[in-house]
Amino acid sequence: MVIKNKVAIYAFLIVIIALTSVIGTVLLVRNEKKTKGFVRVDAVVVDYKERWDYDDDEMMYCEIVEYTVDGVVYKATNSVWTNAPKRIGKKIEIAYNPDRPSQCVFVKSQNFFSLILFIFSGVCLLALIAQIVMDRKAKRNQSEDNENILVA
Repeated sequence: MVIKNKVAIYAFLIVIIALTSVIGTVLLVRNEKKTKGFVRVDAVVVDYKERWDYDDDEMMYCEIVEYTVDGVVYKATNSVWTNAPKRIGKKIEIAYNPDRPSQCVFVKSQNFFSLILFIFSGVCLLALIAQIVMDRKAKRNQSEDNENILVA
């Protein structure tokens, strides 16, 4: 029964690690394809949108930036909300479509969810390794105890 529980824990962690890694990779690849041919430039934070997050009981912000393409100034609003906004005047990397410069993507924001998935995958991998180490240590201690009983 104990062995089945350990195998179930190992299998569960391996599935979680694989799933989060694959989903994170697929999202990264999709994001790269979506912005293929886009031009990366620095945009400057000029303002914020604010909203109250009732779940976390705090103010959330998303940056409004400006960037210039061929002498034309464009504004864009980040779709990712945060409780710690970047300061006004801070530069943020964006990628814009050269065929439609008003269409842009916030480079770091687009990969945020993938980063979270990779961090979660890493934590699960560490949990799996810790579980294996603890199980081997427990098995070794049990073997030593059994040998001591047989000798006595």
